[in-house]
Amino acid sequence: MTPERELNIRDYARVVLRRKRIILVAFVASVLGALTMSLLQESVYAADAQMLVEPRLGAAVFERDPTLNVQNLERAIQTEIQVLEGQRVRERVRQDLELDELPPAASATPVGSTDVVSVTVRSKDPRTAQIVADAYIRAYASTRREQALDSMRLAEEQLGAKIDELATQIETAAPDQRDTLVAQQATFKERLDQLEIDAALTTGGTSVVKSADLPTSPVEPRPARTAMLAGVVGLLLGLGAAFLVDHLDDSIKTVDDLQLLTESPVLAVVPVEAPPDHRPISISEPHQFAVEIYRGLRTNMQFLGLDAPLRVIQLTSSLPGEGKTTTATNLAVVLGQAGQRTLLIDADLRKPRVHEVFRVPAQPGFTELLMGEDLDLVLTDLGDNLHVVTAGAIPPNPSELLSSHRVSTVLRDLAARYDYVIVDSAPVLPVADSIALARAVDGVLVVAQANRTPKRDVREALARLEQVGATPVGVVLNRAQSTGRGGYGYGYGYGYGGAPEAPKAAAPSAALTAAGPGDPR
Repeated sequence: MTPERELNIRDYARVVLRRKRIILVAFVASVLGALTMSLLQESVYAADAQMLVEPRLGAAVFERDPTLNVQNLERAIQTEIQVLEGQRVRERVRQDLELDELPPAASATPVGSTDVVSVTVRSKDPRTAQIVADAYIRAYASTRREQALDSMRLAEEQLGAKIDELATQIETAAPDQRDTLVAQQATFKERLDQLEIDAALTTGGTSVVKSADLPTSPVEPRPARTAMLAGVVGLLLGLGAAFLVDHLDDSIKTVDDLQLLTESPVLAVVPVEAPPDHRPISISEPHQFAVEIYRGLRTNMQFLGLDAPLRVIQLTSSLPGEGKTTTATNLAVVLGQAGQRTLLIDADLRKPRVHEVFRVPAQPGFTELLMGEDLDLVLTDLGDNLHVVTAGAIPPNPSELLSSHRVSTVLRDLAARYDYVIVDSAPVLPVADSIALARAVDGVLVVAQANRTPKRDVREALARLEQVGATPVGVVLNRAQSTGRGGYGYGYGYGYGGAPEAPKAAAPSAALTAAGPGDPR
């Protein structure tokens, strides 16, 4: 067995290509969902007004050194922002505008490293947003002025009390101390007079820098931006879902998957190319790329027969619908076209289809031949060195019939008359017909369908064949997707200008191409 290999960029790219529908659905669903929500959402407008905030002097009135009052401007600005966004200013706006309910909340942010604060109000009505934004600045200024006046009144009371105290001390002081106390009293009276003047002139330390403009376009919703962000999210979700689904998908996808399951060589990787009619594509479209794959499979089979006789070749699969009949019929056709006397037998005695493919009578056929009918009566000559024996009458016990010694005798006689006998048989897992037939052939060719056949089923089918000593001579990967110009099979390339590479006789392991005409089996 080939050891597990590490994933590379190409492997991830193949996962994306395989699961592109999941990614596309996630992307489109996210974008459409976001656009729908945006279109259903009401428009919201934002108005911005700006004001200048002077830091409050926190020291006592008696301290005149301004350097001691503004030590952390940024902290002071953030404090004022909290006041502006607080309930007291909001209630003041409601009273000023005579509103029945609270106005929209405001958000404030400092403008760079300045003392300017931007006040933003959002509303579904642009005019409301403009009016309320300006009202917040006025309400904040009024609130701050009231706070400043309250502080000044308290300071005035303290200064008045201090002046009265000094007046009492002056009356009882000694003559040599009286001049000093009088000087102190005069200083406090001067400060009290200045404080009264400041109280009369104070504005609260704020001023309007820019009034709010009437917003003309909404800030929400923004369909373009929303769709772009949703597209990115949808793409990421789609990629995640794609890799998850691919990880949980146990089906055969690549040649590497097959090589991890069996030591038998992958003899062909057949591309998806449907025939124009019911006939094998090697007859109806002999110049198609898929036909070259079947010719490469023919070459590989011939190389395999160099060391040991390989005249009677059984084709089977693990499950129905994987393309074994398509592979069998096309392989038989290209063998005949190469000058090999070829006989195609439909040994699928459950659901035969060879007679439908070539439009020949279903009876008499292989069943009658096993029962002793003369070969000439069941044989159909299709020309180009190709003869066909259809399934014939469906027996009640196909497994018992195919396990009889008569099958080995008939196939041995046919191998003496033909260069190749191609036997199309039933799938391995549903019934035991192919297991019984495998003992009577020279080699078994197993067909698996890419992106459909579970690995566990291929492993089980190979194990059942090995139990009866019928190790497959090779595997065909059917209905594979192209990986680029002229290349199929995930690394097994085919150039347009030449023939497919033939494997070495000692180790036939080339997968020459990828899965062809669709086959219900």
